[in-house]
Amino acid sequence: MEMPLLGMGTWGMGGKWEKDSSNIKESVEILRAGLDVGIRLIDVAELYGEGMTEEIVGEAIQGYKREEIFIISKVWKIHLRYDDVLKAAEGSLKRLRTDYIDLYLVHWPNEEVPLKETMKAMEYLADKGLAHHIGVSNFSVALMKEAQKYLEHTKLAANEVEYNLIERSVEQDIIPYCRANNIQVIAYRPLAKGKLAEEHNELLRNLAKKYDKTPVQVALNWTMSKGIVAIPRASSVEHLKENYGALGWSLDAEDIESLIKNFIA
Repeated sequence: MEMPLLGMGTWGMGGKWEKDSSNIKESVEILRAGLDVGIRLIDVAELYGEGMTEEIVGEAIQGYKREEIFIISKVWKIHLRYDDVLKAAEGSLKRLRTDYIDLYLVHWPNEEVPLKETMKAMEYLADKGLAHHIGVSNFSVALMKEAQKYLEHTKLAANEVEYNLIERSVEQDIIPYCRANNIQVIAYRPLAKGKLAEEHNELLRNLAKKYDKTPVQVALNWTMSKGIVAIPRASSVEHLKENYGALGWSLDAEDIESLIKNFIA
């Protein structure tokens, strides 16, 4: 699976846990601005805005070449029964106004539903071409192994997890396992809910000056330097442009190591 290393998160567009139509126009404009500057990855989920966020994405991509846009969507944990997965995917496709989802993820595990049942439905979607790739989100190594065991001929393509300079617990086992098994790691909250956008951290601030970048760009570049996809929330056109500035350059190896060893939240 080939996917861009930088994407646009959509949490809050069209609402969070409930629908909110107050920012639809603004959200569409933000996403289109991101596409125009060259960001080609959009991360969304059926949970966001009770589906309204997917509708916003569906509207935003109109007029662009579908094959040039990589869309991630996710099925929520209350829809993990076999028929519910298929129904959820059908709903997402309709709201996104597309024939396929590039990467479809199980958003969160649900111990009340047999994982085998869920993964059989996910593989069906892949077999039918409704999802070009399938994966998981917030899954432990043990759950990834179990999920893969239930797939007859399809490989788990990705695991989307919280990861940033402050929250790095997934470095212990999840990232090594994913690398060993060719599973793409995708980082949500790569800016730690905005904490890494602040200027208070001396190390980030000094590196930003060295590279003539911003602390945000340094933090995102650090994530992507590890081959991990970063999906910061697309909150404004200005932030999108700043995020895009994390591409096209590289931190020196010693600076990457310095961030790993010495970063203080």
